[in-house]
Amino acid sequence: MTQPLTGRQWGTLVVVAGFALLLNPFVVGAFDIGDPDSYTYEPKEVTFHDNGTYDTPDATSVAEPMVACLDGHLPSRSCTLEGAVHVNGGITYDALPQRLLATDYRYVYVWNEGFFEPVAEELGNGTYEYGLEPVPQSSALESVATPIEDASRGVRRAVETGQYRTSDPLDDADELVEHDGDYYVVTATSYRTTTGERRDIVIALQWVAGIGGGLLVLRGQRRRVTAGR
Repeated sequence: MTQPLTGRQWGTLVVVAGFALLLNPFVVGAFDIGDPDSYTYEPKEVTFHDNGTYDTPDATSVAEPMVACLDGHLPSRSCTLEGAVHVNGGITYDALPQRLLATDYRYVYVWNEGFFEPVAEELGNGTYEYGLEPVPQSSALESVATPIEDASRGVRRAVETGQYRTSDPLDDADELVEHDGDYYVVTATSYRTTTGERRDIVIALQWVAGIGGGLLVLRGQRRRVTAGR
């Protein structure tokens, strides 16, 4: 037969329950309860060919920060400059190579030709030649694509299950992910955003629960002190 709880034990339970309610904003934030924003992500396979081209489903964009010109829809300034370097077979300049090679990307992708790595060669008298050297496609992809086990939880869920829904955008969406030898980008197929962070009713309930939790903590502590006399 179980023994009834003592007054001190009841007080402890009330204090614990009070703290749970008092700390509810952290729980609500962690689980995005009441957040009206909604994003649906799905994986899209990217197939790279030996002729220096790749295929993606319609309207799928690849945004890989380590590769310039991989997304050919809106070429960036760096992509335009690298394209000019490639067409002209390199450029010569008077400066330290570290300055010109200090870029956010590691490779340059040239359509119909594949991946290239920026390199600099000293010509003498402080003059250097900057150019692009071909890199094996397999080596470049192995370097830039994120293994599925290292991707964020949302990207992993999308690739492994086919879909992932969340109230916050994924930071690594549209970047290359490698899974079982294949390459994917996880992209938003639908989304809905609002100006408010959370619904008013959720905010009101958070305040009510927090105030109630504070009162329970005081009542439980009072009961513990009374029972301990």
